Amino acid sequence: MRANRFPVILSLALAGALGCATAAPSGESRGPTAPRRPPVRESAPAGGSHHGLADTTLPEPLPAALFDPAARLPAPELEYRGAIALGLALRRLGPTHRVLMIGAHPDDENTAILAELALGRGADVAYLSLTRGEGGQNLIGGELEEALGLIRTEELLAARRLDGAVQFFSRAYDFGFSRSADETFRHWPRDSVLADVVAVIRRWRPDVVISQFTGTARDGHGHHQAAGILAREAYVAAADPSRFRGQLEAGLAPHQPTRFYQSWYRTPDADSLVVLETGWLDPLLGRSRYQIAMASRSRHRSQDMGRAESAGPQSSTLSAVAPGPALDPSDIFESIDATLAARARAMAEGDAPGPLVELLERYERQATAARETFRPALGTAATAESLLDAVSTLDSAYTVAGALPPDAARVLRFHIAAERADASRAALLALGVVLDVTADRASVSPGDTVTLELALWNGGTTNLRVARLEPDLPDGWWAETGDAPVRSVRAGHVARRSFRIHLPLDAPVDVPYFLEQPRPADSDLYVWPDDPGLRARPFQPPLLRGTALVAAALLVEDAAEYVEVDPAQGELREPLLVLPGVSIDAEPDVVVLPLDAGGRPLVRPRFEQSLRVNSRARGPVRVSWRLPPGWDAITIPESAASAPIESETAHGLAHAVGDGRVMVELDLPERVTPGDYRLRLGARDALADAAPGYALVDYPHIRPRLVPEPGDVLVRAFPVAVPTGVRIAYLPGSGDDVPAAIAALGLAVDTLAAAAIASTDLSAFDVILTGARAYEVSPELASAAARARLESFVRGGGALIVQYNKYEFADDGMALLPLRMSRPHDRVTDETAPVRLLDPSHPLLSRPNRIGAADFEGWVQERGLYFAHTWDDAYTPLLEMADPGEAPLRGSLLAARMGRGWYVYTGLALFRQLPEGVPGAYRLLANLLALGAD
Repeated sequence: MRANRFPVILSLALAGALGCATAAPSGESRGPTAPRRPPVRESAPAGGSHHGLADTTLPEPLPAALFDPAARLPAPELEYRGAIALGLALRRLGPTHRVLMIGAHPDDENTAILAELALGRGADVAYLSLTRGEGGQNLIGGELEEALGLIRTEELLAARRLDGAVQFFSRAYDFGFSRSADETFRHWPRDSVLADVVAVIRRWRPDVVISQFTGTARDGHGHHQAAGILAREAYVAAADPSRFRGQLEAGLAPHQPTRFYQSWYRTPDADSLVVLETGWLDPLLGRSRYQIAMASRSRHRSQDMGRAESAGPQSSTLSAVAPGPALDPSDIFESIDATLAARARAMAEGDAPGPLVELLERYERQATAARETFRPALGTAATAESLLDAVSTLDSAYTVAGALPPDAARVLRFHIAAERADASRAALLALGVVLDVTADRASVSPGDTVTLELALWNGGTTNLRVARLEPDLPDGWWAETGDAPVRSVRAGHVARRSFRIHLPLDAPVDVPYFLEQPRPADSDLYVWPDDPGLRARPFQPPLLRGTALVAAALLVEDAAEYVEVDPAQGELREPLLVLPGVSIDAEPDVVVLPLDAGGRPLVRPRFEQSLRVNSRARGPVRVSWRLPPGWDAITIPESAASAPIESETAHGLAHAVGDGRVMVELDLPERVTPGDYRLRLGARDALADAAPGYALVDYPHIRPRLVPEPGDVLVRAFPVAVPTGVRIAYLPGSGDDVPAAIAALGLAVDTLAAAAIASTDLSAFDVILTGARAYEVSPELASAAARARLESFVRGGGALIVQYNKYEFADDGMALLPLRMSRPHDRVTDETAPVRLLDPSHPLLSRPNRIGAADFEGWVQERGLYFAHTWDDAYTPLLEMADPGEAPLRGSLLAARMGRGWYVYTGLALFRQLPEGVPGAYRLLANLLALGAD
């Protein structure tokens, strides 16, 4: 659990939370928080007063601006509090500039530009990352693919909480490094991803689009090239009503951004430059926007992106691409007058209704007055008064704007509603309104009940009118309470209401919307949900929230959290999760079954498989599985429990509680034919069949998320010869699980910390294997003392095998024998690229397994990365491979004799192949380990 709670988000939620009958604009999706006033059963009399104050309800109907699509756009979720939060909110009032930055991955964004525009200039800024970074490596743990995508999505959100931008995504799945846009578009259907980019432009309606990439070969990574191409195409296509007409039918409208800029990280290769100074000290933040950006950058922890927050002059450079050259080299918004009054005049071609322009100009004066009265040391009551007047003025202007021609009315109302959302958030901060929603449990399941307490704190100096203080629930959920409605809260007081929430049996669980349907095996696009309001968002909104409607129809919402107080750490908070009532998954879900040449299992006739059964203690859980012909199973209990878990095909009973485990010994035939076998798992309790299993992805710097796990086990049986009697030590790298693969071969392995090299008797081992990027995550390995001990180990007859490391390994001379890497590093991204054996008789390729072309079949994502480019003559290169159209590379597997031992460097992506059970990777691993037996 976490001691640092993310701040309460004061935001304008969707219309549905209000329970008002006002209809959404025709054809427009209401978005992920569909209109849903919860059925609340009150056992106490309705009405009355709270804290002895008079009953003062808000007027109905509610302002129409609450129901505009702009009011349902994602808002910045800043973690700043108090006067800083209010000061930043006030900067957003007045001009309504909107910006969209487009890149390919998490970490592609120019965070300094985002922070400068969002925090410094108060613009509405968003970053669209085409992917969630699933194809990268993981510095902090073992998660890869979809699970890694969840981490990087959360890291982007953590960064946005600092730099003030909003986050979007496309459907594109990061399938790994790509050498060209053409290759990328073979994985991502071009029109599909273009449609996603166009939809974000039409929904966000930016004045300025910034591309992080040029769309040319100079961008390097094929994903980068594709992002640059799609940004330029979408800039034009978004305005064309003949393109992607389904979006128009769903309520979006064509939109032509005013300007298109290219961002430059290095020396720009362009004219018409705009230079944004980002190094000035911001008196509100106490840091420069560049320093904020570097702190934001450092939140990409899975990518080792930590940055120094350097003081002093800094700048970011852009070049104007369309519609023409920039006139002012310091103004990204050159020629864009984005006040609401100016937008009204432009949309009405100079003939905007006088009362409308007058209202919008009055709003600008009120916004200015709010900023001028902002003196936090003296209180914020005057600022709040100006802001409440400003919200009221915008409500009137929204109504009057309906007199414009339909297209103009729609666009202007969009901007008015977006500005009202900003003004509302500022007003709530100035009023000192805080909503806290807490649950009595950390997790719930379909069919459960949970108690929520909604605590509304009026931290201001004036009494607060309250129209509604209730939970916001999905369809089919209902709540009951014995507490009277709250009508007002005295200054400095807290109003509380408690609700018992009932979940239906078909309640959804907290699986990210883009993972609810698995990607087709032949597709690198996620399956978008039917609800267009969810598409492109990082995640769906929390299922369980509380809302309060206060003052001048201001809506504040907060997601439910479980709170615990630890005597040592203090208050700890976690988001309330909705989990399946019963679920089952296997650990691991891919199992290797090594066989000898005659098909006999090497490990033993029986091997163990752990099934994790998550039960909400709703009665006995019956577990079942379907086995291949001739296989049998015996369950072994791992823990005593209150809820029995029964096996339909086993010879006994096992028990477990909560997140319990059942060990299953598979009783195998004497001989097994090589191939893949599926063990189908099932379970049910008294209420429902089991849902697929899940893993919780959770680190201190992100919010926890569920990732679905397969509901069955893939057993891969293949022949492999394994060395006997070899003693193995493993030095961990960045999250790989090679020790489990070694154990699967029936070999014992000791895991050593790098710091233990100085004190451990290395002669107790025959082989030392380092994990991927071990020299990066354990700098002790590069010390002179560690190097000397490892070299002595090798020269004395041991085998030291180094899996891939990054540039520093070569540049700083960490290898026992010199090697060099090119920049960008040599790699082979085509997992089907032919592999030529340069010395088939070499021990690494011939003992105890003769490696051949078949051993490189079935590889996933890539052959390898960070190959050596040049190397000492003592090395022998063993493999040659290349991506299509590229020069052959020989630096993927280098072996050298040193004294009586072996020194090996390999960039082969074993860390990806071994968890997938790729037979050839295991055979090659066995040969690597066998060097210690020489």
